[in-house]
Amino acid sequence: MSRATLAPKPFTAASVITLLNAIDRHVLGASAAIAFRSALRRKGIEADAAGGLQALDTLMDEVADADPDRADARTALLRSAWTDLLPATAGRTRT
Repeated sequence: MSRATLAPKPFTAASVITLLNAIDRHVLGASAAIAFRSALRRKGIEADAAGGLQALDTLMDEVADADPDRADARTALLRSAWTDLLPATAGRTRT
């Protein structure tokens, strides 16, 4: 087996949730929140490169399903971080 075969997928729902939790712990605009948001953006870029819009949608669904009480806020934050990776249609909603 090659190292690539053994390497974990870098954009799991758990990794995205960890970043969202880290962002929540900091004041908006704090340097730590900005750094975590940049990491969240990179996760989106990695997911998009690996699976396109389907991968991003799957991640958003998994994150929302993990905590239904925070689903709307988390989905909004993901949409904000991944805005240029998602279609421009404002009416697009999570299914």
